[in-house]
Amino acid sequence: MFFFFFYSVLNLDLGWFVWVVSANIIYLFAFLAVCFFFWDRNIKKTIAGTILLSIVAWMWVDFEIISGWVLFVGGFLAIYYVTKFAALTFAEDIPSLQNKLVIVSEIQFIVLLIVYNLFLR
Repeated sequence: MFFFFFYSVLNLDLGWFVWVVSANIIYLFAFLAVCFFFWDRNIKKTIAGTILLSIVAWMWVDFEIISGWVLFVGGFLAIYYVTKFAALTFAEDIPSLQNKLVIVSEIQFIVLLIVYNLFLR
């Protein structure tokens, strides 16, 4: 999807943008609501965040298609949230890891992504 977006920008294909907005209107409003909530009701940051969030989501979907790895399926997400809860609860109990929860979270995601796609699929 990101490559279609990039191709449409280069060709100035406004019809494609109208189709994308009308076909994904629920996601557009959901992204707008999330960004509006997280960026303290600042309209400029909300619009920029929505565009960035849309592009990142398209890139994740394209990565899934190109690599063949699974990211957004029920089994992976179920294991992801259970192990995320366990890893962060474990890290909160260790004093030296309490200020490194973001790093622990990212390591948990990368390890689970590799393990799930190599051994559990």
